[in-house]
Order: sequence, then C-alpha cells, then structure tokens
Amino acid sequence: MEASRTSEAVLQPADTNTGTDELKKVFKTRDLVVFGLVFMAPVSAQTLFGELSLISQGHAVLSYLVALVAMIFTAASYGKMASAFPAAGSTYSYTARAIHPAVGFIAGWTILLDYLMMPILLTKLSALFSLELFPNVPYWIMLLVFFVPITLFNYYGTKITARVNMAMTAAMLFSLVIFIIFAMSSLVRTDGFGSLFSIAGIFNPGTFSMDALIAGASIAVLSYLGFDAVTTMAEDSRESGNIVGRAAVIALLFASLFYIMQVYFATLVAPNFNSFQSPDTAFFEIATAVGGSGLATICTVIIALTGIATGLAGQSSGSRILFGMGRDRVLPAIFAKLHPKHKSPYASIIILAVTGYLGALLLPLSLIFSIMVFGALIGFTCVNISVFLEFYIKRKERSGKYILLHLLFPALGVFVCLNILFGMDAIGITVGFSWMFIGIIVLLFRMNSVKKSGAADPFKLDM
Repeated sequence: MEASRTSEAVLQPADTNTGTDELKKVFKTRDLVVFGLVFMAPVSAQTLFGELSLISQGHAVLSYLVALVAMIFTAASYGKMASAFPAAGSTYSYTARAIHPAVGFIAGWTILLDYLMMPILLTKLSALFSLELFPNVPYWIMLLVFFVPITLFNYYGTKITARVNMAMTAAMLFSLVIFIIFAMSSLVRTDGFGSLFSIAGIFNPGTFSMDALIAGASIAVLSYLGFDAVTTMAEDSRESGNIVGRAAVIALLFASLFYIMQVYFATLVAPNFNSFQSPDTAFFEIATAVGGSGLATICTVIIALTGIATGLAGQSSGSRILFGMGRDRVLPAIFAKLHPKHKSPYASIIILAVTGYLGALLLPLSLIFSIMVFGALIGFTCVNISVFLEFYIKRKERSGKYILLHLLFPALGVFVCLNILFGMDAIGITVGFSWMFIGIIVLLFRMNSVKKSGAADPFKLDM
C-alpha cells in the first residue's frame, strides 16, 4: 500500500479541469479530421510499400485492412476517454487515470520509444529515396543533409507553422493523385480497362499466409501512428469528446482510403514482390516504371520534404520529453539544459541528433519498424483496457449499446492489437520489452527518491 501511495504521488496527472487554464476552443470536426490526416501523412504508404509487400508476401492491401480494424476500435476508445477527460490528454494520462499512475507511466514510457525513433525512421527513408536521385553521394553524407538542418532548426527554436504543414499535406495529396493517374494509365495501356479491377491487387492464393498477413499488418500500423493526436486536441475543440472520437475515425477512414489506393495500384503494377532491387525504395522503382524519371523525381522530392518537416516535429517532441524527464531528475541533469538565448533544450536536441544519426546509419529499417510498432501497440492496448475499466467496471455503464462500446469494442481492439504485436519478429519484441524493463527501473528509482525525500510533487511527463 505504501508503494502504491508513493507511485500515485509521483505519477498522478495534474487535474487540469480547474477552469482557469483551459485552452481556447477553436477546432471544429472538420479541423480535427484534417489535423489527423496531417499527422498520418497520406504518402507514408509509399515509403513502407516495399518492406510491407515483402513481409506480407504481396498482401499490402489486406495488411492495411487488418491494421485499420485495430485502429478503428482503438480510435473509439480514445474518443471515449476524451469524453471522460476532456482536458488535453494522452496515452499516459488516460491510462494513469483509468488503471493506475504507475501503469500510465509505463504506457507513456513505451510510447516515448516512438518519439525517439521517429526522426531516425523519417531521415533514413528520406535519405534512401534521395539516393535514387543522387546515387553517387555516400549514404552517410546524405543522412547529414537531413539531420543537420533539422537539428539547426530545433536548436535555434524555429517552428514550422500550420500553413507549412498544410502545404506539405497538399503536396502529399498531389503526389498521391498523380501516381494513381500514371499507374492507371500504365495498366490500361498494357492490359485494358479490366486490369484496373483485379483481385490480384488484394489477394494471391499462391503466397497467402496468415502469419505473413499479421506481420504485414504490424508494418501497416506505422502509417496510422499519430491518429491519436486528434484526441489530444479535445480541450481545443468546440465539439464534445464523442465527436472528437468520431473525427479520429473519419480521419482513419480517409487515410486508409489513400493508403489502400496507392498500394493496390502499386501491387497491380509490380505483383512480384521479390523483383525489387531494394524493398526500401521499391516505390521509386514503380514510379519510374509507370511515369518515368519525372514522376519518380516528384514523388521522391515530396517524400524528402515531408520527411524533413515531420522529422523536425519528431525531434522537437522527443527533445522536449527528454528535457522534461531531465528537469524531473528522472534522467541526468544535462537533458534539462536550456539555451540561454534561444530557450531550446539544446542538450537534448544534440544528444537526439547524434544518437539518431548513428541509429539511422546502423539500424536496418525492419528493426526500426518493429521497435516503433511495439511502442504504439502497447499504448493502444492500454487505452482500450482503460475504457473497459473506467466505464464498464468503475462507472458500471453496462446496458444496451454500452455493452458494445465499453466491453466488446475495447476487447476487440485489445485482441487485434495483441495479435499484431505478437506477430512481429522476435528482435522487435525483445527490444521493446527491454525498453519497458528500463522504464520499470526508472519508475522504481523515481518512486524511491520521492519516498526518501518526502516530496509529493507529481511526475509530469507529457507523453
């Protein structure tokens, strides 16, 4: 009991419903949907296509559909938690309130892995695609081309505006549409209009296996990372928490439509998933095949630019999380250093840049994918469980439609998420659980420190 009280003192999220610190409510449902689409990036399917096709044995479309099922139920759970706790929330705060502060910390710590790996993934993908345009540039130099400006922007405290994000989204949609047009044109020229509607783009009985499909879904989940950002805007929204959850589902459906259209036509154009020179840049090869070097260049430039923009946001978020942990003495004090002029957490930024560069240089994409998916699926599972405990158990809302909303939907979300999780490769699972173990050690250390000092300040870590 004493340990439990200590953990609650350390970890309990602050009550933000005081009425004095509420955010201005400016977002409508439409704004929330667009916000979710910006985070999910409509062209992310292009960067994942090669690895996804290889792992799923040519069933990229089905992999996205399986991932979508997990995300739909999870989005409903995030919406329910947003309705219960309308203050800007997160996986950490929802789990801490519904289950236990210590469990909330572990869920947040696991999600932290995504923030740390995101700049590595985005810069690595951008560099690999750019090498297709500049093959004579060494890979380590191309990585610097992306890491250096991202780090400098964050170091000097420069922020990308919402208008730039919207421009990037428009560019991504342009890339998506123009690829689909060229792919359809190529298919019609080769095999006629009938080739546009073929089961071969979805299912191949000769290569199908359930294990491969689940493994593919674990990669497809990466495209959906960030959909939960919609529910973190609950306090900014004019709408109720239930509408916020609905906006997340709408954003998921639109994003899924974009993803599936791209991988469907890409699969029809290149059904042999073993034929790519490199799965990391398979989409570049397909774009070249259907639209020549011009289309390939357009797709690559847009991917590279959006990689810089999203990588900048990812490094910024990660550095501020590390700064907060350093400020709370969970990590060494060096992480809490602020630049005297620019007021940026420069030490955390530099550490993230160096470790990120080395990670992008040394880690294979498949391992990066697995590590990120592990963190996301653990967090999603915790939120689904939170809905069951908060509404079905604590509030006893169990009649009529609530059996579906508070029991069946969260249970299905947990079931699909865990099936995808344990369908991952062993290395990704091992790294993920090792990270969780480190988090448990950090938690115990922090609890022990607070217990000895007699302090009761909450452990505020915005995951």
